[in-house]
Amino acid sequence: MATVSACGGSETASSAAADVAPPENLASSGTLTYGTAASFPPFESKAGGGDPQGFDIDMITALAKSMGLKAKALDIDFDGLIPALAGRRTDVINSAMYITPEREKQVDFVPYMVIGETLLTPSGNPKKIAKVPEDLSGKTVAVTRGAIGETYMTEYNKELKQRGQPEMKIMSLPNNQDAMLAVQSGRADAFDTSTPGAAATLAATKGKFTLAATFKNETRIGIAVRKGDTATATAVGKALDLFVKSGGYADLLAKYKLPKETNYFATSGASASASATTGGS
Repeated sequence: MATVSACGGSETASSAAADVAPPENLASSGTLTYGTAASFPPFESKAGGGDPQGFDIDMITALAKSMGLKAKALDIDFDGLIPALAGRRTDVINSAMYITPEREKQVDFVPYMVIGETLLTPSGNPKKIAKVPEDLSGKTVAVTRGAIGETYMTEYNKELKQRGQPEMKIMSLPNNQDAMLAVQSGRADAFDTSTPGAAATLAATKGKFTLAATFKNETRIGIAVRKGDTATATAVGKALDLFVKSGGYADLLAKYKLPKETNYFATSGASASASATTGGS
């Protein structure tokens, strides 16, 4: 991976004391602008209409600081994140984005976590959903539009059809909060979320939902950069390596009560800068 050169011009002052040279051509000088869909606790969410908070928000703030930059969020719907990055409204996407072959054709990634998927139902699991996909036949499942859960459910519908079983109804909604509310209001039988997201939801809602099924426990998530933007991927990867070595990454896992299995670096043994995906599809 190419070495990042130090920035000049108006960003020189902010990068002078940086541990990692920041990328050039930022959306806003002296600032790492990141796209996020702040409705996916414990990674990113808003409380009372305030600023985004969560694991990803704390992490990107630390990474930006090591580059001598401030971090600034652009909070939009999940399916608008890649277009915003491509349009240079943001420098990176920092929104627990799952790494998939389809997305790798559009953006490059710096991986930082491994998670699975969970289906949450109303308390008591009234439709007795346990096995995926057979128990989803004929049910309504809420998903976040453009997220990996929508892809998984579409694939499961193909499997159900091949088995001669009725397909599920996939209810695609703008964000994770809307998917949760669809179940809470009775419009959907279950909603898809990440394993850490499910743990946070169950803790916050105190008995309103039941964990019905867990699946796909091998998905990587990462910070996304524009396709072929090696300089930004390198800077983010080096900053993340420093964050991991400092203990800050482990501290955030503990702070947000994320299971040890989510630690990408313990699982893979790789450095962030070495495992960044750039260039190819």
